[in-house]
Amino acid sequence: MTRPSSRSARFAGLRQGREPASGVPPTPTGRLLLVVLAVTAAATATAAAFGLAEVTAIAGLGAVFGLMAGVGGPLRSDLRLMAWCGPLLVLALAAGPVVNQVAALAVAVPALAVLVATVVPLLGWRLELAGGAVLAAVVLSSATGIGAGLSVLLRLAVAAVGVGFAVVLRVVFGGRDPSAATRRAVAAALTDREARVLADAVVVWRSDGAPAWLGEALAGAAAMRVARSELESRLGGLPLPLAERMRVVLAEADRVAAQLAVAVRARSSRALPMVDLFTQQADALRNVGVSSDVLRLVDGLAAGLEQVRRGLSDRERGTAEPVPRPRGRQLLVEELRALVTPRSALSRHAARCTLAVLVGALIATWWHSPYASILVMSIFAVLRPMHRDSASVALQRAAGMMLAVGVAAVVGSFTPAPLLVAAFVVLGVVGFAVLQRSHIALTALLTVLVVVLRDVTRTAAVPDLVIGFLTSAAIGATLALAMGYLTLPRPRNSLVDRVRGTVEVVRGLAGVLIEGGAPEAVRSAHALAIRRTRDLVAFIDRVEDEAEEQRRAAKEAAAALDALRIALRELAELRADDRAGVLPALRYARTLLATPDGRPVRAEFHLPEVGPWPAVLAAQVVVAEALTVHRAAVRLEHG
Repeated sequence: MTRPSSRSARFAGLRQGREPASGVPPTPTGRLLLVVLAVTAAATATAAAFGLAEVTAIAGLGAVFGLMAGVGGPLRSDLRLMAWCGPLLVLALAAGPVVNQVAALAVAVPALAVLVATVVPLLGWRLELAGGAVLAAVVLSSATGIGAGLSVLLRLAVAAVGVGFAVVLRVVFGGRDPSAATRRAVAAALTDREARVLADAVVVWRSDGAPAWLGEALAGAAAMRVARSELESRLGGLPLPLAERMRVVLAEADRVAAQLAVAVRARSSRALPMVDLFTQQADALRNVGVSSDVLRLVDGLAAGLEQVRRGLSDRERGTAEPVPRPRGRQLLVEELRALVTPRSALSRHAARCTLAVLVGALIATWWHSPYASILVMSIFAVLRPMHRDSASVALQRAAGMMLAVGVAAVVGSFTPAPLLVAAFVVLGVVGFAVLQRSHIALTALLTVLVVVLRDVTRTAAVPDLVIGFLTSAAIGATLALAMGYLTLPRPRNSLVDRVRGTVEVVRGLAGVLIEGGAPEAVRSAHALAIRRTRDLVAFIDRVEDEAEEQRRAAKEAAAALDALRIALRELAELRADDRAGVLPALRYARTLLATPDGRPVRAEFHLPEVGPWPAVLAAQVVVAEALTVHRAAVRLEHG
């Protein structure tokens, strides 16, 4: 069965407020949040009243880390993830005393956890959240030896209760509407102008089992985004009367898209919006003599609207065709092989982070002081293993770390530990969404807990506490900065040159695919594209002497190039016959990736009109991201 075109770029709507592109469920509000607060506060207050600081901390941290790991996508995929991530969190929290008391484990476990964490972002943003939670649990438990006064079984039981509470909350948050996050992400692709919305929606949609009717709606949204974006960019070149007519057509398309987005977000089928006014305005535009290229874009806009409507109709009838899924595991192995090389920025970053933590753990083990417990945590806070940041940002984190340590030492000396632990656990459970997004907030919370959970706050004088912990934190921060930044050579190429070179590599991958290259040639071109796109991201983070607008454009181009090469690789997994219908669109995308000279691209615009779902969707993402790359490159070259 053939389907009309579907494809992507950035399309906008007329709505107030934006849906999150990533599909992350919104933080619960109102009565639900009050219930969560009441239950958490009651449980922690009861434990604190009996002086059970360690029990409170283990159970509370299990809930905090469980929410950080288990809330981020559709309910089905979140529960599937927690089936293996939950036991890892329980083990990490319960094994703290064993790791802390055995010198070899105290050194090896944090270093290994950081090494794995540097690779986790390759698995996607969803697993990145889960990996970050597990890493934080490992670092905290190994640094503090939390639960040393409890039996192993009790530690496992208490940690399991906390993680189980997080799973229950996740079910409560989304149990009534398990696919709400997926529908929000697809609806955002209809109405949001953000460049990453489409690629993020595809990821969320696939993680929810790729519902066929939503895939059809997503394909229509993609077609609209490309066509509308191109039409909007050509308004300035049209005579004033034609430009005014075009704006009316776009306004009608926005109106229909906003109504379709409401229907997509709804839990059940709704009446579909009428497109008569849009059709009338489009017909009027055709009758005034616009170019064939513009008419083709208007047809693409209409086809996208119709395809979204058809997807909504298929939802009601249950007639949409199933969508084949790409071989994700094979592609992941391919990415890892491409990046595990000394030439890769990721490998170098992983080596620096692991070495810093290894040296810090050795110093902490040799020191034999409770103040040393903050040393590895300070390295984790400054380096942020899962993401590369600039030296100035790392310095700011180091300063914030020192401030948090000093305040925690002073407050911990005057306030009972069970009370402080209970307060911060409640804060972490209620504010888990902030901890997911903010490395600074997460490390500040963990820093306070590390200081409070050490018994020295009850016996040592305040000046000794502050000096001891600050000294340890300063050693860790200095080690992190030295290993992570002072050993780096200064970037030699300009930002524009790096972006230009990466664009050429990804353009080469598209060329191999268009020419029907052998599988080995495709894999080789893709491996080079992986390294260059990842290296570009690392380079952008290191460069600080470029204008902010230049860095913003480069980041936009880098994100689009990464999504583009993923879509190209998915297309390469299909049969040549399945790709035939989208080859004109791929050629158009390759033209867009040519080095910009400030003039409009001279190529006929193509929407993929026929082909199986994977080919059509991937081709739409390719063209959408190629448009994003082209515009970002123009801003870099001529801005």
